Amino acid sequence: MTAALVKQIEVSGTPLAHYIARFAMLTPGADIMWDELAAAAWIDPTLITKSETRYMAVDLDRGAGYGNTLTWGTKDALGPSAQPVEIQRDLDTEKFYRMFAALMTAPAAAH
Repeated sequence: MTAALVKQIEVSGTPLAHYIARFAMLTPGADIMWDELAAAAWIDPTLITKSETRYMAVDLDRGAGYGNTLTWGTKDALGPSAQPVEIQRDLDTEKFYRMFAALMTAPAAAH
């Protein structure tokens, strides 16, 4: 999330735009749009310009590493529960921002 994107959205004047302008977190680390990007890539997979297949497992042992996500390359030795997953590595940032801004400034659907 950037200040420029927030301003672009805010000018639409919608209630959602006002909400975003008020609560957008623009500090480094808090400005990453993981959930928004995941939803947008599901809607339009062409946003993703680079991806790779890796093998992933989640540590379910009840110890200090519980919940850790572990990955291996396709040529590495695999953990016993590893499953192939597609990891998104890069995106068309401008296309994503345009899509996000358009969705955030669209009028609300009538009930």
